[in-house]
Amino acid sequence: MRSHRRSRRVLAASVTAGVMTLATLATASPASASARVCGNGGSDSLGYWEVCYEITGHGLYVEQVEGSARRTDNNNAKSIHIEYIKAGGVHWKNGLQASTNNLTDVFVLNASVSRAGNYCAKLWIASGGSQHYGGEACIYVH
Repeated sequence: MRSHRRSRRVLAASVTAGVMTLATLATASPASASARVCGNGGSDSLGYWEVCYEITGHGLYVEQVEGSARRTDNNNAKSIHIEYIKAGGVHWKNGLQASTNNLTDVFVLNASVSRAGNYCAKLWIASGGSQHYGGEACIYVH
């Protein structure tokens, strides 16, 4: 009887550990359907930013993508734009340049992307006559 109880406890612990692992994997890797992810970037001179990327669709079919940037240090507006990157690090599209602390850029695709991989929204900040990297957010599309 005692051995039987111990077996059930070990089995229950194994099942619980397996479920916890699955939940962690699902959270760490966005689904192939619609997903949203955010990251932080910037510096003292460029300001600190939250950069977000949202893809609406399923599998390799993408209805629309949305990149956004929000300044988190409450300082003056900067001239910024979002650059979209396709799988393999290939430049996809640049959003419009705007002087703001809170930018949302959306484009409708309604088509399948050519390959699975990381798709990213990168923030670029104009300063001193050139563009400076300000952070990014990426979603694995598959």
